[in-house]
Amino acid sequence: MSGWSARAGSSLPNVVRVWLPALCLAAGVAACGSDSRPGSKLGNGNLDQGRSHLDAGGGLGGPGEGDAGPASDAGDTTLVDGGGSPAPGDGGGTSDTCGDGWIDPGEECDPGLPLQESCTQRGFDSGLLSCGSDCRFSTQSCSGTESCLDGRDNDGDQLVDCADPSCAGSCADACDEPPVLVENSSTSGTTAGRAAVLASSCGSAAPSGSEVAYQLTASQSGKLDVRLISEHDLTVSVRGSCAEAQSELGCGGRTRVSMDAEAGETYFILVDGASSGDAGEYVLELSARERVCGDRIRDAEEECDDGNTSDGDGCDSACELELSESENNNRRFRADTFDFTPWFAAIGSEGDQDFYRVSLTAASSTLAVQTVSVGDDACALNLQDTVVEILDTNTNGNAVLASDDDGGDGQCSLAVASGLPAGTYYVRVLAGPAAIPATFPYRLEMSVGVCGDGDPTSGEGCDDGNLTPGDGCDAACRVEASP
Repeated sequence: MSGWSARAGSSLPNVVRVWLPALCLAAGVAACGSDSRPGSKLGNGNLDQGRSHLDAGGGLGGPGEGDAGPASDAGDTTLVDGGGSPAPGDGGGTSDTCGDGWIDPGEECDPGLPLQESCTQRGFDSGLLSCGSDCRFSTQSCSGTESCLDGRDNDGDQLVDCADPSCAGSCADACDEPPVLVENSSTSGTTAGRAAVLASSCGSAAPSGSEVAYQLTASQSGKLDVRLISEHDLTVSVRGSCAEAQSELGCGGRTRVSMDAEAGETYFILVDGASSGDAGEYVLELSARERVCGDRIRDAEEECDDGNTSDGDGCDSACELELSESENNNRRFRADTFDFTPWFAAIGSEGDQDFYRVSLTAASSTLAVQTVSVGDDACALNLQDTVVEILDTNTNGNAVLASDDDGGDGQCSLAVASGLPAGTYYVRVLAGPAAIPATFPYRLEMSVGVCGDGDPTSGEGCDDGNLTPGDGCDAACRVEASP
């Protein structure tokens, strides 16, 4: 043999495939890959795909072997590239076959190689994935039961959730064998494609959207917290009976519902679209805890819970609110005078509103007003939804200079009015139109900046130390657009 091709007319009865490096060693060639034939893929010693096959219809005879006989394609030894195709200029050769130790085009696996996937990656719950004789994955030993909620093909029939006939019952009726959950766990799912039969009391419109139900049997007496996390407009509620709306024990939007739970009792958790067009993915978190003041979770019997049992910080050792506001400040003429100290208040009943009076002593002032939670992250958890308005005293407090609903943390508010002349102004705080719950404690913060003092404060876009317009910062301390 000279180079890599057998001489014409050699008779090599069997196909042989060898690793090129081994062939180099056997042939004693010092510089493999120096083939200079037109179209060769061995130039500069580089191998196409790191390997090569010798397809020759026979073994590798030494020089002088198999010289006689007519030349034929079947008798030629042909160099092929890594994809199993003959190199240009060579004879026909054979193609790669399953079991050759390579994953060739069109193959998913090779019986001689470790598997790169598993049953769970193929959509099943458990089992052992294997590679068949056709170099395709075999799922015969995989198994699973369609969960109908997780967006996966758990049983491998290529049908997911409500598209799977085994889910027909639960998709048509959320109370048909609801999945079982346990405390201190989380689960995810979607309400999309499911029936819209049940409704929660805290939905934003009727009829509500499609729903999913779960069941949980409490293992201990205490508090049960159910938290719904979703980018879609969904609600979460807890019932004593799955199909009975009157058995509802608590309801909230994309928030946390806290309730008393008794050991051994079964509760049903309903995730529902707030209105008929609302559906989508969600995460549901469940936790059980003891009834205690000072855990930063405001329960129904607590006015506040700031995570400690200290007095004098707005929430006392018994989790009762230390009010700064008066009891009857729900009218403008009975407004409390805000003194810029830590201020604690509450929307104590549905429809309640609180008025505050604030005096500005300098011209071109900026007033920023915001509501924050009382140490329990209620704003971020959507347990506190406020609206803040800044009112003009010159029109009996009826002209709204600035208003904000959700400009602060979470569903809390941040209202800003700038360029105000010296005088008295009013601030009104009330619950948002769809606040869940409708009552809550809050801390009120106000700050005043004077435009032109060179100190940009909250609500001022800039402050260059003057009230001259046209220099990038106008007389109300707002950034001016470039000409």
